[in-house]
Amino acid sequence: MLLTLKFAMSTSKYPVAIMAASALDDGQCQEFHHQQQSGLLIRYHGQVHAYLNRCPHQAKPLTDTGSAFTSDGQLLQCQQHQAIFTPLNGHCITGPCVGEQLTSIAVLEQDEQILLLGWPRQL
Repeated sequence: MLLTLKFAMSTSKYPVAIMAASALDDGQCQEFHHQQQSGLLIRYHGQVHAYLNRCPHQAKPLTDTGSAFTSDGQLLQCQQHQAIFTPLNGHCITGPCVGEQLTSIAVLEQDEQILLLGWPRQL
């Protein structure tokens, strides 16, 4: 399930609370927006990870609707090009961008919140 989270950013100071940690179940993917860009929060094997919602193949969104997880909930898949990525580090293991990886976003789960610690610089 993909839920879109939008929050107003009046400052670029970090950390910024994105959502309650209890709102992100294991094997779930949620989109969020920051600095007019889209990110994906995922919980995989109990740990929270975040990536830009952008496939390295052609810089198109990894997912527009639905989950970025494969049907078995073990890998992430680009809806555009079917590239497959590992959830733990975002490495592409099959598809048109093998060897590349998703852009990681620094997040932390603390005090029942998922916190955004920073935003990747534009390439």
